[in-house]
Amino acid sequence: MDNVIEGSYLETNEGLLFSVKGHFHPEDLIIAYLRYIPDERGERRRGEIRFKRLYEFNETYEILRRFYPQYINYVEKLGLELQSVPIDRVSKIYHPDEKLKEIMEAPKTDLEKTISRFVLYISSESRVPVSNFGVSGSVLINLASCSSDIDLVIYGSKASIKLYYTLKKIRRKDFWIKPYDEKTIEPIAKARWSKTNLNLDKLKKNEVNKVLHGLVEDREYFIRLVKFPAEIKKEISSKPLGRIKLRGVIKSAKESIFTPCTYKIKDCRVEGYGNLKISELLSFRGKFTEQVQEGEEVEAKGTMERVQYPNKTIYRVILGEEEDYLISLKYLETRS
Repeated sequence: MDNVIEGSYLETNEGLLFSVKGHFHPEDLIIAYLRYIPDERGERRRGEIRFKRLYEFNETYEILRRFYPQYINYVEKLGLELQSVPIDRVSKIYHPDEKLKEIMEAPKTDLEKTISRFVLYISSESRVPVSNFGVSGSVLINLASCSSDIDLVIYGSKASIKLYYTLKKIRRKDFWIKPYDEKTIEPIAKARWSKTNLNLDKLKKNEVNKVLHGLVEDREYFIRLVKFPAEIKKEISSKPLGRIKLRGVIKSAKESIFTPCTYKIKDCRVEGYGNLKISELLSFRGKFTEQVQEGEEVEAKGTMERVQYPNKTIYRVILGEEEDYLISLKYLETRS
């Protein structure tokens, strides 16, 4: 299953729907997070079957542990127990590029027509071929409603960078593609950061400035920029060492626009770990993209790992739990 990377969805034999995370997976598993379950009270419908959308990360773990423990597995190379789908439990794979091609050829609903216009326009403006685009989320798995948002994926580093800076310019001049304001961003900021005990009013300002989400024809969009697997340095193994809170300075944020996103960090101060040199922050969650800028002094909470590459060992912090955060100290003056 080499073609299954970030943005793809998996359907299991029981009808569970998982969103694939990352580029590399164990030989017999695909790392993916539960997103939808069959539920007769669910608000989404496909044919005669209703589905419930799961938003809370911890809730998905509780459901799997209780009813579907086969989808929580220990991944030895990562030293972690993760949501994951055994290959022999996959009944269908949903590919974002294939779904977008279908929509572009014959858009049917108002949502699909907006997707088609949006993709054609930003493709033309950025000169990124439509073949580098895909559509994910509820649209991909045929569970979209009339109010669903637009979840796009762009594949390849060069295409992603061109698209990002083009979109940044477009939002300044085109009224139909625009940023959130502090009112429309409120539910998003709350959903992303309410478990962190951070000041949401300050975080709203940060979220408004992010290019990779906003509004198109007053419909919400979210864009993931995803490297090709060949563009990713593959690690041999990683081992979690414990939960930490640190402060440091962002050395480089050029990889912060991608999913997964990476920040290079320097001058870290971590209580209880002496002079241990942490060089990187990593997250597979979209809320951490564009979160801080180069040169900013930041505070972060996450899980420290020791990571082994073929020619070196590094220490990094993974940002993934609901209470994890990464924030510039300028937004950390007060908390709510």
